[in-house]
Amino acid sequence: MIPFLHIVCYKWGTGYSAGEVNILRAMVQRHLTVPHVFHCITDDASGLAEDIKVHDLPRNLPGNGPKIFSFSDGFLGLGPEDYIVSLDVDLVIVGSLDFLAEQPQEDFIITRHPNRRGDYVLHGAVYRLRAGSHHHIWDRFIANPYGNASRFPGVNGNSFSEQLWLEDQIDPEDWRFFPDGKIILFRTDCRAKEPARHINRIIGHVGLSIPSAGWGKARLPGAGEAIVSFAGQTKPHNVLSRPHNRLRHAPFVAEHWHL
Repeated sequence: MIPFLHIVCYKWGTGYSAGEVNILRAMVQRHLTVPHVFHCITDDASGLAEDIKVHDLPRNLPGNGPKIFSFSDGFLGLGPEDYIVSLDVDLVIVGSLDFLAEQPQEDFIITRHPNRRGDYVLHGAVYRLRAGSHHHIWDRFIANPYGNASRFPGVNGNSFSEQLWLEDQIDPEDWRFFPDGKIILFRTDCRAKEPARHINRIIGHVGLSIPSAGWGKARLPGAGEAIVSFAGQTKPHNVLSRPHNRLRHAPFVAEHWHL
């Protein structure tokens, strides 16, 4: 087991609030017994909890470019004996995080999820990095950030996908993963999609829709999961008490997503 971890999240613009970062910090405190410190890389530290170590966000980068900063050589003054765990802010932690300190022999380890092609892609919501390793990922990106962004655009108006960049820059033979089932997706793994979605696809062309997201509740698989990722437009606070964007209300969020 790794004896100490540096937990890092990123907050910039208006996408997430200080309150959401504080909730993430509180969930980490409840579920991680490994000694650690919590860092936030941000352009606005107002409202953040006092025990969060705050660092300046790299400026003038496209899309999710700031999230590549973790790979920079000398990141936060850390050295090769230090391990960084990067967490997206829109996570709900529901179980022990001590698995993040396993496999100390690995320089880089990340989540994987199946895609529509039937194979796997990297999911950048959670990854762990030995400080200074793979620094070419940052070096190559920062050499031409906007040019690189044009080659690896994200979705929903995001001009740069750091996830696609990681897939391009790390040889698939070097991909290493957290145990399957520890980090899951709300949309696909928690029965969150409205049950009539397939019917709506069929009848949608005539402007009809069956509002079925209120039928039933999203729930955890109960198979040892520790982190639920809310990748996409719906965030944890959206499903605390009601459906959102044709995704079901998730009572488990209220149970775990709080200070």
